[in-house]
Amino acid sequence: DRTCERRADAHGGRSMPNDVAILTEEAPWGSDTDACYIIPRGDVLVVGGSFHREDTYADVRPMEKKRLMKNAHLMGIDTEKSPIVDEWTGFRPHRPSIRLEVDKHVGISEGIKVVHNYGHGGSGWTVFVGAAKQVATLLGHGDKQ
Repeated sequence: DRTCERRADAHGGRSMPNDVAILTEEAPWGSDTDACYIIPRGDVLVVGGSFHREDTYADVRPMEKKRLMKNAHLMGIDTEKSPIVDEWTGFRPHRPSIRLEVDKHVGISEGIKVVHNYGHGGSGWTVFVGAAKQVATLLGHGDKQ
């Protein structure tokens, strides 16, 4: 059931132009190993969501393309009217854990702090704000909390 009821408001139940309805459901797309996302970029939508450990195949496989198109459709994109304008794969470095720390062996004698901030894998879009704030704190420019 995809219905969502609006809450009563202070205007006698009238709907205001900026009302927002939020719908939460168990999604029929994506999983822990085959994520799904949409990123608006100007006049295009990027549909993605693949994580294949140690896979170096440089092209989008036909089955992967089919899965991404199905996910796009399930997420509300009219795939019949939205032609694919480009496709690519990306290789992201991945580590068992991220490295976000000041290097204690480089630049210290010159008064320079070198901060290592890498290993986020495909999660960079998700964690970049928090990682950047942590870097600022390590450099002495961020919130000290």
